[in-house]
Amino acid sequence: MKFTATAAALIALASSATAAFSSCGSSSDSFSLGSISYTPNPPKVNQSLCITLKGTLKTPVTAGSTIRITATFWGINVYDQTADLCAGLVGGANPCPIPTTTTSVTQCITVPSNVPAGVSLNLQAVATNADSSRIFCIGGPLTFSN
Repeated sequence: MKFTATAAALIALASSATAAFSSCGSSSDSFSLGSISYTPNPPKVNQSLCITLKGTLKTPVTAGSTIRITATFWGINVYDQTADLCAGLVGGANPCPIPTTTTSVTQCITVPSNVPAGVSLNLQAVATNADSSRIFCIGGPLTFSN
């Protein structure tokens, strides 16, 4: 079963190997990351990017869940956005709750035009369930091309 997470898409915006991205969460997180893949590689500014996260979901994702994406360059915050996680999910207007049988998260986004090409940014995405428990934290470097 597949679902999308709006900000999770930004996690795999690196033009290098996906191994650069890893979990920054803990064993108490609801989603245990197994792997990350994305297309195209390298990702391009102003074009669609599709990211797939695979892993194990221990508790359902419920309505009211959020995801926060941040990007920094040399310690300076250059991007910070929080969005409704369920609103970005595929499969209907509000497909939450997402059952624990879900093993794959796929999201396609358009890379914003103001993202600098050729610069390595440090990215982090943190998803939180409606009860404030963390679903996942994923981070790593990312580089875009034109």
